[in-house]
Amino acid sequence: MDQPIVSPRTKTRSPVVQQLLAEVARMDFADGYTRMMPAGCYTEPEFFAFEQAEVFSRTWICVGRVEQVAERGDCFAWEVAGEPILITRGEDGEVHALSAICRHRGEIIPCPEKGRALRCPLHFWTYDMQGRLSGAPRMGDAVAKLRQTVRLTALRIELWHGFIFVNLDPEAAPLGPSLAKLEPLWAGYEATGVIAVPPAMSDTPLPWNWKVQVENFTDAYHPEFVHHGTHDFAPSIMTGDGVRFTDMTPGDNAIVRSVPMKTPDGGMMNDGWGPDAAFPAIPTLTPEQRSRVTFAMLPPGMTMMFAPGTIAYTLIRPAGVTATYAGSDRVTYGGWLLPKSTIDLPDFRDRCAAVREGGGKIWAQDVPVNLGMQAAKNSRYLPEGIYGSLETTLQQFNVWLIEAYQRADKATR
Repeated sequence: MDQPIVSPRTKTRSPVVQQLLAEVARMDFADGYTRMMPAGCYTEPEFFAFEQAEVFSRTWICVGRVEQVAERGDCFAWEVAGEPILITRGEDGEVHALSAICRHRGEIIPCPEKGRALRCPLHFWTYDMQGRLSGAPRMGDAVAKLRQTVRLTALRIELWHGFIFVNLDPEAAPLGPSLAKLEPLWAGYEATGVIAVPPAMSDTPLPWNWKVQVENFTDAYHPEFVHHGTHDFAPSIMTGDGVRFTDMTPGDNAIVRSVPMKTPDGGMMNDGWGPDAAFPAIPTLTPEQRSRVTFAMLPPGMTMMFAPGTIAYTLIRPAGVTATYAGSDRVTYGGWLLPKSTIDLPDFRDRCAAVREGGGKIWAQDVPVNLGMQAAKNSRYLPEGIYGSLETTLQQFNVWLIEAYQRADKATR
């Protein structure tokens, strides 16, 4: 696995990072719509270290769902910008985001078994699910004072339609306004109520940069060619219809497109997108929602698909310049929001297996092109890029990157 070669606390820019940031600084938003980002943004370990320390740490990142901490005492572990964190349901009934770093000597604290306190494995200092110190063996008379002053670092957290987002920047702007363009999509799903089947994360990192991962997802140009046979039912080009893009405005953290389906109420099945969806259409959706699939990218850590029978989502965790963990029905299993009526179907497991099989076939087509895109970033013949009208979301992602890089660079000067 690729590892950052610069400490997350280091503010000194390496020559490689300085050069790449200078290239980005010379780009304006118009450039983002006409040329690709510099290749080094995808290949240089030093630049990934910059992203990890200064971009990801200032961005709202989805780490999971409230269903994963449904009861008091529940806990799951994650990483945000390389920082180990714990998501807990405290004794107060609230969801908390805590640094997993023990306040004694800095050991990483794992999630405990249900019903037990958070416990540092090095010296057995313990904390409650709200991060307050509850015990410190062999510390004598100092324990009472420590209990009053010591607690795990609390992190910024926001809940958005049941998704848990964390931001390491205490001064970050609120999450909600940056996702406003997605709000109209939710009404039909929440009218019937949806329950999450969280995704399993991959055990092995994908060998490409995180930007290659999300660019592939949002590219409306490639399905016709790469996904022949698995994506034909939801084409980007169809007589009288086709892909639709949303405008991108400053501060947006959602890049959105939608495509039509050949007939309403389709969805994922064992051969990919098709008319006989494994997950039944949700009756409270509008005719428009039952006739299209909407793709939303929330960089850097999440992608979503709003389909007639489900909201499918992928969680992404960049771990190195060419090491990206992901979890969804494409890569592993799960990542669905479903009505209880679907989950209660007697053949629900078979339906999940069909979706996983179809997703796996799409994913098998994506893997070689992702590998090729990453490898090409090292070529001396790599072009600046020529974008067509079907690649609007890629251009919008470039603008998101330009804003993120420039904002992070200014904040650390």
